[in-house]
Amino acid sequence: MYYTKRHSVKHYRALFFLSLLLLLLLGCDKKKRQEQNPFEGNPATSEQSSVILEDLAKAKEKAERNTTTLYPSKRATFTLQDQNGTTHSISVDNGQLFFRDISQPVVIMYFFSTWSQPCKGKAPYLADLQQHFPKELFVTGILLHPHDHLAELETFRAKNRADFFISSSSENDRFATAVLEHLHLSDRLTVPLTVIYHGGHYVRHYEGAVPIEMIEHDIKRLLD
Repeated sequence: MYYTKRHSVKHYRALFFLSLLLLLLLGCDKKKRQEQNPFEGNPATSEQSSVILEDLAKAKEKAERNTTTLYPSKRATFTLQDQNGTTHSISVDNGQLFFRDISQPVVIMYFFSTWSQPCKGKAPYLADLQQHFPKELFVTGILLHPHDHLAELETFRAKNRADFFISSSSENDRFATAVLEHLHLSDRLTVPLTVIYHGGHYVRHYEGAVPIEMIEHDIKRLLD
């Protein structure tokens, strides 16, 4: 009787290990098939992949459209104009900016909205920086969606001592798109966006409110 029980235990153990081995082999085979086709047998993942691929196709189509409209010959020229009629011509070529009539080596591009509190708070400090470095620094304000906020611009300038060139041109948004594309930033940008250029080459950018001392430090480092 003892021998029979021991024999049965060995028999069950053998069946258990055999079943476990079969499960492992089936699992490895399934894993191998999934590596070859990661969406096999997984409808949720397959559906998600379709959405991702569709988004990628839309992004590619948008990029191709931007390349055609913004860079027809690898260079696009924008005319920025303030409310007094003063203009500055800026060309964009593979991310580098060419300032046709700005002599200062350091240029700050300040993309802002009139309703934003951080934009209001930063404007007077940028004006102070330009006054402190008149021969080295030129601040260019770029009003986003100027058609929607043009009526508020003079109030913004007066209340926040924005004593620097501010473009209200209809080309502002196209110019902003060209800069954002080079910086690999979303078109849903955090304002203000402050971008520093030296000799037309990108140096650094800041999204949102940052201490003005950081910007001043960068300017001084460039001028040393």
